Amino acid sequence: MRIKSLFSIEWWFFVTGVFVLWGFTAGVSAEEPSKIELESGVYYTVKKGDTLWDISNRYFNTHWIWPQIWCENQQIMNPHRIFPGDRLRLYHQLLDAHPSPETPEQIVIPSLIHQPVIVGAGSKPAQPVIEPSYFVYSSIHRIGFIKEQLVEASGRIALFKGDKNVQKTILGQDESIYVTPSENTILKVGDVYAVYRPPVPVKDTESKKPVGVQYYKTGLIKIVESREGFAVAKIEKAFRSVMVNDILLPYEQRSSKIQLVPGIDDIDGKIFMSEENSRIFGNDDVAFINKGTDDGIQIGQTYAIYEEYSIEAMIDKVDFGSLLVLHTEATTATVLVTRSDRNIQTYGKFRSPSTSRNL
Repeated sequence: MRIKSLFSIEWWFFVTGVFVLWGFTAGVSAEEPSKIELESGVYYTVKKGDTLWDISNRYFNTHWIWPQIWCENQQIMNPHRIFPGDRLRLYHQLLDAHPSPETPEQIVIPSLIHQPVIVGAGSKPAQPVIEPSYFVYSSIHRIGFIKEQLVEASGRIALFKGDKNVQKTILGQDESIYVTPSENTILKVGDVYAVYRPPVPVKDTESKKPVGVQYYKTGLIKIVESREGFAVAKIEKAFRSVMVNDILLPYEQRSSKIQLVPGIDDIDGKIFMSEENSRIFGNDDVAFINKGTDDGIQIGQTYAIYEEYSIEAMIDKVDFGSLLVLHTEATTATVLVTRSDRNIQTYGKFRSPSTSRNL
């Protein structure tokens, strides 16, 4: 009988505890801040002939939202390969259903595709404001360029600093070197310089006319000792083999985050060589084009790569890739091949994206 009584008492405490705990939980839930996440979405089903480039322009009045559309739709493996029936999320944003009293009169509510909507207090949403789009290229610090005129060098690599009996001419990262300054340069401790091969003249292989001189970047060095007539430096980065007699130019640090800007209309030019001087190149390769700032070319612009087909008296231009401008000079630019469905051969051709549907 005593055992039964103890069991009844323990059971009563257990049941009572469950109800107390449930009541506590419900109370906590009721006291949660009144902040509710609401999702609003617009979905689009891809039709034959659609591209992210066109869909972006159709719904956001600019082509340059396509990278965000791609990022928002992780089921799309290749932004240049979308198919009829694919379902895309074009708009998605989280709103605070109950703004706090501290909410400013104008608030910016960013969406997941970086399209903020500015809302005035008590007013309807204003016209969408488009944030800049970016392309991240982590190797931006290692690209070279082609320039019409020679650039005055700050100095050159004179000698490997190490065993006197080892006459090294090919050098690598973290090795110490002697460098000699040019006539108008003082090499100060802590200064960083970009290292390039001695410039090489480049000609247009079709017209045989000079294009400029190529500056091929091999690494970065930092001055660690400064002495009369020379300095000691350390090779901080070796992008390729650094060599004795490579030249020094001032190093300008650049962000790997490249803001995308619209390309200019009615431009048509050549991709006259790859940075590695390969006759055949393609995806992710760096190359040079025969247009520059004099032609309106800017960093962050995208252009279509195309080839021509002769059909009797007609010429058809077919796009098969795209390029992104990384660096500009007056008459040339350094570009990245961001897409190429086939090999590019010297000379490739490029044109304005407004004339193309296949970017």
